[in-house]
Amino acid sequence: MTSDSRFHSQSFKVSWPLWIVRAELDRLISASTGPSSRRATWSSECELFLTEAFTSGEPAEEFTGITGSLSAFTRTWDESPDAQIDWLKDLHAAVDGLPTPAPRLPYWSERRGQVKKPLLTDLDATSRSFASLISKLSDAGYFAWAFGEACVDGGFDGDLGSDAAAEMHRLLGREQLWPVSRHASAYSLDDLCDVIEFLADQVRRPLRRRYHEFSGCGWHHEGGYSADRGLQIYRWRVNQILDQSVLGLTLASSGRLETLAPNHLEDLVAAVRTAANVHDADATELQHALAQFRARGATQMDKRQAVIALAGILERRRALVKDQLLSKDEGALFQIANQFGIRHQDAKQQTKYDAGLYLDWIFYWYTATIDLTNRIVAGQS
Repeated sequence: MTSDSRFHSQSFKVSWPLWIVRAELDRLISASTGPSSRRATWSSECELFLTEAFTSGEPAEEFTGITGSLSAFTRTWDESPDAQIDWLKDLHAAVDGLPTPAPRLPYWSERRGQVKKPLLTDLDATSRSFASLISKLSDAGYFAWAFGEACVDGGFDGDLGSDAAAEMHRLLGREQLWPVSRHASAYSLDDLCDVIEFLADQVRRPLRRRYHEFSGCGWHHEGGYSADRGLQIYRWRVNQILDQSVLGLTLASSGRLETLAPNHLEDLVAAVRTAANVHDADATELQHALAQFRARGATQMDKRQAVIALAGILERRRALVKDQLLSKDEGALFQIANQFGIRHQDAKQQTKYDAGLYLDWIFYWYTATIDLTNRIVAGQS
């Protein structure tokens, strides 16, 4: 059995985020308790995971080399399948200590203060980077479920049918979008965003593969696919590209693009999205409001409705707010929504303000207050 310290070497440097590595290990360890007839399939899934999730091939080689242990009593080799399971459990216990890719060291001009950071990419460069990503994910079988795979023996159609490109173009309402490698250089912003979201719906991580030697055909990804894991990896990789662009967009867990929060408020939005809510009724309403306000192309009416929803959540927490904050603050919290033409529309409302600016401010203020009340309740439990 390999010791935990072995997993700390550079041979075990991860290429996936640690939380995805941990989640996939959870799945594989849980699946190891299935029938013995599925043993070979399970081992194949483990090998593919280790090949993808680490930057070197050594973890996969070490796993496949485990066949058992030497019996202390009979001095014979025990072919127990538990050895591989124990190895995965040891790897799971060591996940937090696995080496991760280090940040790039600054170049000469950056160290001398002449250039502070690399320039953000424009639409054309972002589209090219996206095309490169899609090519790599296609080779790894992430779109085989939707688009099928070619083979010298005939291949198979995916969920989009025998003419997947035509079906994609029909659903998106225009042509010359697929394949991405051919058309990305001519993408408009709407083209790029639609393709990103469309492929988020189609992506599936293949759980196993087989190599077809005939005529050098290569790897085929047939059998099980994971929609959740596919989207997680796709989203992580797409957001790496968007983070380096001037587009100001991020791909949410829903598979839809949202505008980035101003002034580094992304951590606040993430915290509110994942926190336990004070009231059961808050969860769906909150998620909808966050998505509605931040959606690419959200209108002023969309944003106003989202703010109204957040105000409604805070109304349910009014007693808590009054308890923990000064009463004058509690009144001011709702005064803006009630008096500034947001929640009510009548002659008494004040409407001579720049909604485009102030709705953003109110939205994030309310979001921060929801986060505060979440923290107050969490601290009391």
